[in-house]
Amino acid sequence: MKRALSLVILLSLAFTPMPTLAGDHGPISYRRPDRSSLHPTRPYRRPDRSSLHSSIDAPPGTIRGQVVNGTAGGGSTAGLEVVLRAFQGASESETRTATTDAGGQFRFQNLQVGGDWTYRVQVTYQGVTYSQGMLSFETGQDEIVTEIAVYETTTTWDDQIEVGRAHVFITLSDASLLVMELYILANPTDRTYVGTQEIGGRRWASRFYLPQGSYDLAFDDGSLGGRFMAAEGGFVDTEPLWPGSTSVLYSYRLDCQAGDCDLTREIAHPIADLNVLVPDSGVQVRSEWLAFEGEREAGGQPYSNYVGRGLAPGRTLDLHVRLPQAIPAPSPAPSGDAQGLPWIVLGGLVTLLVLAYPFWRQRVQATTEEKA
Repeated sequence: MKRALSLVILLSLAFTPMPTLAGDHGPISYRRPDRSSLHPTRPYRRPDRSSLHSSIDAPPGTIRGQVVNGTAGGGSTAGLEVVLRAFQGASESETRTATTDAGGQFRFQNLQVGGDWTYRVQVTYQGVTYSQGMLSFETGQDEIVTEIAVYETTTTWDDQIEVGRAHVFITLSDASLLVMELYILANPTDRTYVGTQEIGGRRWASRFYLPQGSYDLAFDDGSLGGRFMAAEGGFVDTEPLWPGSTSVLYSYRLDCQAGDCDLTREIAHPIADLNVLVPDSGVQVRSEWLAFEGEREAGGQPYSNYVGRGLAPGRTLDLHVRLPQAIPAPSPAPSGDAQGLPWIVLGGLVTLLVLAYPFWRQRVQATTEEKA
């Protein structure tokens, strides 16, 4: 299985050859006039240039920046350990560390600037790791300046935190219903919410419920037992809700009896806007919380769009999909490798997502430190 949002850069690393010094024409010999018998030929010896070689071969790249606290009245960012991870192609090549000064400044020097080298700078503050994502040098560039914002953590849920947009994409695959759901949680505060409850000794920050009878659960970023943990009626996400937005994208299958598919589930967090899209091929949607708002076209295919707004947590989202004909109910296949979404089947839906409902992942990538 592949991750749909992964990005791998594959170029060749170029080394700069040592330039030829002016006047360097190889060994030189000489004789004094008429004294050859007393003074044999003495070959000229080149001076030791090893120090010159090391200076020329040293990588020229520098990444410097500052760690700032984005929480009003937040603590100092002095003395924090900053980690630089270097990648050549898809392989991690090196890890370096630096300590921020009194102003939160840090610097990494002598870095490779070739096209296949990328870097990730990260810092951990109050148990949450923050980063600006992958960095790389442009052609002719030898310095990158970046800023990493960290935030104070909180265990108090703020009523401003909500699912700003939720999307449910439904299609048919083989003899079952295939569903992909995207939730974009928005945290407009200046503190990172880390949650209060734990599952398996790990604290979680957000929860998601699944329709009864769903199977083959798969995630775009993470897996059960990793970022996500199984919970009664669904799963939880152990990634904190840092200021900005956090995206959760997953899929599952659902068998339908007599052509009726029950996607009813509990609402865990307030949802500002919910869109449910189904193929415009005789498929019907029934829900007291959703209203039909016309058709949308993506990838040349028409989809019926159903919309719900202002859905409160704790309520039950009544959602039924009626197919034009009955779908046989096969026995659920073993989940097998559930590390990534079934992208071969969902490729068209991913295209639909990009075209009709673009979203941007929060610029700060934050993850909790996993316990051993």
